[in-house]
Amino acid sequence: MADGGGLAAPDGAERLAAVCAHLEEIRADLRDGPGGEHGPVERVLAAAHGGGDVVAPLAVLHAVLQAGGDPQGLDGYTDHAGAIRGLRPAGISTTRAEQVYLCPAGRCARYWWPKAAAPVPHCAISNSTLRRERL
Repeated sequence: MADGGGLAAPDGAERLAAVCAHLEEIRADLRDGPGGEHGPVERVLAAAHGGGDVVAPLAVLHAVLQAGGDPQGLDGYTDHAGAIRGLRPAGISTTRAEQVYLCPAGRCARYWWPKAAAPVPHCAISNSTLRRERL
């Protein structure tokens, strides 16, 4: 959806991008947590897939991750969603190319810079490859 499809807060797009880019890691963290269930992440995916509001399910997922021992919750995955999770010193950025790959629906803030011989990632919500844009 071009209009943002129910994303009411700027961090909603970043958090949805984090879920998309780190879905399997988040599922593993939930599985290893005290609840051991995937319900919160599946509710985010269902809301996003159905075009509904994802802000509330994202807040629940964030809180569940925090309750499971990750004080950053989803925000720990929001490293601009295309890079490896972790810290990046100020002033150091990833190499910019002429092309960038974005959320196929324009619904989240996920992006990915092309890498040699690396396949274009897929959206975890629609299973479509990320959309190529020229800078």
